[in-house]
Amino acid sequence: MRLPGRAGPHHPSLVLAQRNVFILPSRAGLLYALVLLSMLIASINYSLSMGFLLTFLLAGVAIVSMLHTFRNLSALELRAGRSEPVFAGALAELQVTLKERRGNERFAIRISVPGAAAPEWVDTLALAEQPARVVWPAPTRGLMPLPRIRLSTEYPLGLWRAWAWWQPAGEVLVYPHPEHPRAPLPGSTLAASEGNGSGAGEEDLASLRAYAPGDSPRRVAWKAVARTGSDDLLVKQFDGAARGELLLDWQAMPASMDGESRLSRLTAWVLEADSAGLRWALRLPGLAMPVDGGGAHRDRCLEALALARI
Repeated sequence: MRLPGRAGPHHPSLVLAQRNVFILPSRAGLLYALVLLSMLIASINYSLSMGFLLTFLLAGVAIVSMLHTFRNLSALELRAGRSEPVFAGALAELQVTLKERRGNERFAIRISVPGAAAPEWVDTLALAEQPARVVWPAPTRGLMPLPRIRLSTEYPLGLWRAWAWWQPAGEVLVYPHPEHPRAPLPGSTLAASEGNGSGAGEEDLASLRAYAPGDSPRRVAWKAVARTGSDDLLVKQFDGAARGELLLDWQAMPASMDGESRLSRLTAWVLEADSAGLRWALRLPGLAMPVDGGGAHRDRCLEALALARI
């Protein structure tokens, strides 16, 4: 059975109320209670009228403080905004909004996420909306659910701690981490990869260049290597395809690379090709993205890499 206020995720917003705001004494509050108990015992032992008055006065302050601490969170409306895609290993960010509904100012509200480096502190004006930012690590690629967010406060005297948990609905898209340092873009082109070895694209040899990891072994100029007598491999470049139309192919990767390493290299190539203004196609197991360019094509390819099943 779940505790009240812990069920989730909540969509599209959550209003904090008695069923989902919890309150307990803080460490300072426990010490305060111990002092009051000592004062009460001393007042009883020595029949101190002023001691009783001071003890009950301070106890009343603690009770009033508990009410104000609870009200500092109660009736707040929480709304989650958009979370932009990030690369694995970076920090994901979620914009949240706190809306005050009762006409009371709220102070020193702490917003934290398990695993985050530092919390966010916010104050909210009466009947106003206060934006806040939640940051947490995104270690692996894929669709990552939004984290459970903890809101807490010890305002006004620090004797009580009130808190609530919020699990907003939604997910963050996490791209694979780009390879660094990245390998050079592949020399294979669309026309070269789609030919059968005897088409016109394979006959128009443009130049030879040094072999780069990820180049297809079929492109190696073995005769030229034998003539030079060098241990360095040379790769053929052809004029058969339109300039800048690259093929980023999963199958053309070295067999020694594991699946995540291939995705990391393809991610780096997609970013480099987009930065250079090139056009490219992407081939993954069970998926082929047609040749295109621009930011929209880049985002589609990065999403495909993030969600690839390997």
